[in-house]
Amino acid sequence: MTSHQLQRPAAVEMNTADDGLLLAAAAAADAITSATYLGLDFSTQQLKGVIVDDSLTTVIFEATVHFDTELQEFKTHGGVIRGKDKQQREVTAPTVMWVKALDVLLDRLQVCGADLSTVAAVSGSGQQHGTVYWTNGSEKTLKSLNPSGFLHTQLASCFSIVNSPIWMDSSTTKQCKYLEETIGGSQ
Repeated sequence: MTSHQLQRPAAVEMNTADDGLLLAAAAAADAITSATYLGLDFSTQQLKGVIVDDSLTTVIFEATVHFDTELQEFKTHGGVIRGKDKQQREVTAPTVMWVKALDVLLDRLQVCGADLSTVAAVSGSGQQHGTVYWTNGSEKTLKSLNPSGFLHTQLASCFSIVNSPIWMDSSTTKQCKYLEETIGGSQ
């Protein structure tokens, strides 16, 4: 199995070393009927998703989507697109890539056996910061999403720019320096 393929762990007990509990949790993972919780981590280079049981101690399913290798159509390197200027101050990421990664991740979790209807809550974390610009009218699209369709195709027209500036971007350095000088300094 390569590192980018979905891995379904035999439930991982995170708070105990008791092998009996670990085996019981692994057996129960195939017949989950209680609430589960989904954690999403959008880093610069990948999206990782983890589903835990209702005790929040056992990882039942996990999957990862690496942007560069699994979503090659976006042509990122290290999850980003660098500007063509000499100093490469412009650093962006394709907005729809993030949404497609979520589609792929959710699909992988389901293929692996996760019942997403049992997810009671979703928690997310992301890279330091990124800016997504929505178009006028996006609210209408969000209200009318088709649950059986892919998010990336339904939301593609909702973003006003194709590539979103991320935490690594410094393309507005000149403008920031001008503002700083205009107001009298950095403090």
